[in-house]
Amino acid sequence: MYLCLLLCVICCKNTETPVGVTDESVETVPTQKLERFSTQHTEAGIIKWTLVGDSSTFHGSYIEVENPTVEIFENGAVSITLRSQKGKHLLTGSKRDNLHLTGNVVGVSKDGTLYTEILDWQDQMGRLYAPDEATLVRGDSTWVGTQMYANPTLKTVEMKNNQFEIYPKDEKTHEHHKTSIEPE
Repeated sequence: MYLCLLLCVICCKNTETPVGVTDESVETVPTQKLERFSTQHTEAGIIKWTLVGDSSTFHGSYIEVENPTVEIFENGAVSITLRSQKGKHLLTGSKRDNLHLTGNVVGVSKDGTLYTEILDWQDQMGRLYAPDEATLVRGDSTWVGTQMYANPTLKTVEMKNNQFEIYPKDEKTHEHHKTSIEPE
């Protein structure tokens, strides 16, 4: 009897990899894939942003979206519409509800059009962040820089390594009347 049990254990040992187990980490193996994806984020019943894409893949801590379109809202109205080739909606941790867009990112608001390759919507901070080169266009004026932080309307923008081509008709001079630009 013991010999039979020993033979069964030795002969029945399975050397195949179980279904669903791969060399990839658990985070990169999708658990669900959907065609035509849509979601929205609200706080206290107030919509903050919507995300729509051609398809999505759920990876546990994030959702990857193909050809996403994001609308960010302020005071109940769309403040900017963002489009890109790929996007991620982060679901856990300190970056929960942040959005990460890559590949030909274009943002259109009433105060300008933004072009970059990588853009993050930092939900808790209520701002956009582009770590690499970003171009802001207002009318005929162009502003290029790196490490851009902006509010969703693109009215307030900060960048490093700035290059400008600004025309007075596109920008309000002395926009911040309390800040003197004249030497005293």
